[in-house]
Amino acid sequence: MKKRYQLYSPLVLLAALVVAGCGADSASDQITEAAQEASGTATQSPGGNVSEKNRVNNFTDWGTYLGDQAGTAYSSLSQITTDNIGMLEEVWTYDTRELMGPGMESNPIIIDGVMYFADPELNLVALDAATGEELWLFDPSLHDPRGDKFPSGVQRGEVYWEDENGENARIFHMAKDTIWAVDPKKGTLIESFGMGGALDLTETHTWPAEYVRGKISNNSPPVTYKNFLIVDFNVFENREEPPGHIQAFDTLTGEFKWRFHTVPEKGQPGYETTEFEDNMNYGGANSWGGFAVDEERGWVFGATGAMTGGIHGNGGSRPGKNLYANSVIALDATTGELQWYFQTMHHDIWDYDIAAAPMLATIAHDDGTEQDVVVQTGKQGKFFVFDRETGESLFPIVEKPVPTEAAPGERAYPTQPWPLKPDPLVRTSFYESDLTDISPESHASALEKFKKLKAGPMYTPPSIEGTIVQPGIHGGNEWGGPAFDPETNISYVNVNDFPFILTLVPMPPDQFADMSELQRGKTIYAGQCAACHGAERQGGTGMPLLELAYTDDELQTIITQGRNAMPAFQYFKDDQLDLLVGYLKSEPGEAESTADIDLTDETLTWSGGEGMTAWSTSTPQYVAALDYFTDHLGYHGIKPPWGKLLAIDVAKGDILWS
Repeated sequence: MKKRYQLYSPLVLLAALVVAGCGADSASDQITEAAQEASGTATQSPGGNVSEKNRVNNFTDWGTYLGDQAGTAYSSLSQITTDNIGMLEEVWTYDTRELMGPGMESNPIIIDGVMYFADPELNLVALDAATGEELWLFDPSLHDPRGDKFPSGVQRGEVYWEDENGENARIFHMAKDTIWAVDPKKGTLIESFGMGGALDLTETHTWPAEYVRGKISNNSPPVTYKNFLIVDFNVFENREEPPGHIQAFDTLTGEFKWRFHTVPEKGQPGYETTEFEDNMNYGGANSWGGFAVDEERGWVFGATGAMTGGIHGNGGSRPGKNLYANSVIALDATTGELQWYFQTMHHDIWDYDIAAAPMLATIAHDDGTEQDVVVQTGKQGKFFVFDRETGESLFPIVEKPVPTEAAPGERAYPTQPWPLKPDPLVRTSFYESDLTDISPESHASALEKFKKLKAGPMYTPPSIEGTIVQPGIHGGNEWGGPAFDPETNISYVNVNDFPFILTLVPMPPDQFADMSELQRGKTIYAGQCAACHGAERQGGTGMPLLELAYTDDELQTIITQGRNAMPAFQYFKDDQLDLLVGYLKSEPGEAESTADIDLTDETLTWSGGEGMTAWSTSTPQYVAALDYFTDHLGYHGIKPPWGKLLAIDVAKGDILWS
């Protein structure tokens, strides 16, 4: 069993209660009455239509991730208001007892008075929602061959399912590459599902299990429709990563049902939108933000990330639009058949993958008619609204010409989709006039950086000298997604509004002499670590990795088990770990630089991987170095505000306030 930390941790769940006007009994009564009202199968949608819904898909229980199957994050409970929220008092806390994990992003669900969530060690926890008492804890490491080496991680929600008769109830718990079916009352495995209660997703991928084990996970929960459990593959987006298929399994047995290829195979629609190279791997395009379900239509909606090959630059080996990457996708939930799609950007070389799941809403127009729509937000800071049946946009979208001057080997796409309403939710360019003005010193330090970098409108390609990307890679609306009030047509969206620096560092070509062990270690670092920790270990979105005080064994443990926000990298072989740790312990500048490589030399080649994932190309390859664009004190180098909350009239496409 994994070690349980008994020290107090800030990673706690907190329950609060209004102390003025009503007590615990009245709060419980309201929830119970609301749940009883919603327990029938025929429920009224926001637009007034009566449709078949499972009993936990309502606006009162919070029985699914983000509140309901549509992902609206809306609750009709009215006890806590803007008038009394300041009078809340703590009722109970639950300590997750974990100090070293990546933190907790789980959005708890509540079923029949029991709260279910995932802690930072990926345990499934059941609490009495009224008292905070731990009812049981399911520890995957006790049932997994990896045992104590089972990695910590992030799981943003749990999935409750029962059949049409209210029987065979189970919690589907996602932990890395495994789906566990757990009895919601006992916390024990339901052994009739999968193999003894577990479904190993590495065995269901189109790639052999040995090539995807340790490379797939599921940070956002799956969804269910009738007896279909619909799952994505959350993968990295490097050159040796598998495709992020969307798949469905039987909720009772775990039997495979269908698969949708987000990276089309030869002969499938969409394949023609990418110029594939024969000796390269193509994966990614995964729906890592989760799904929404339209139970009336029997459709599931997902939104995808970028195609692999290296998402920060490195698009030269995959010219074209790259369907179905960066797309909103509507699928038949029982067959996986594509109903419609819309690609929100072409040929992603900025990591502008769609972080948030689609949100389903029913809006009322001024003439009294109602319309089912799909709302899609994302890192680009745009707000798309589509008719749910047809996929047609409610507001005009144009193909806007964008800069195409790119690093050698790259072929940036010449246009990008641009909705004319609503206006972008963030700033979509960066010039000298946008530099921070919080103090003269901050402006001067940001200006000094700015003069060394490439800047301009959104979609300015990454560069060797460094490009200021606005909005940044953590910009726009992230994986939490928007919310929707069905009574007002208003969607609420929180956005980040600050830039990143994206710098391309050439990878050593095959002709770069015989590499020493140090250079080989740097090559591994460049492909797996540099995007967060900087090309020269100077730090970026991740901490600096210079002058590390860890032993070799400690570094290997951190790499393979993860720490804080860093995920676990369990697919490194022992010799690769040795090379990587050797480089991490080396002195700065000890490994030879690639800065003087002539990337226009057509005789150069690049290669990597081994076995099935071996790749080779004559297209220049890069390692991306990411960093925040900041002043000398670490504050964002753009004028405030750096984030905001907006209210949008979905029917009219108007921003009401921010």
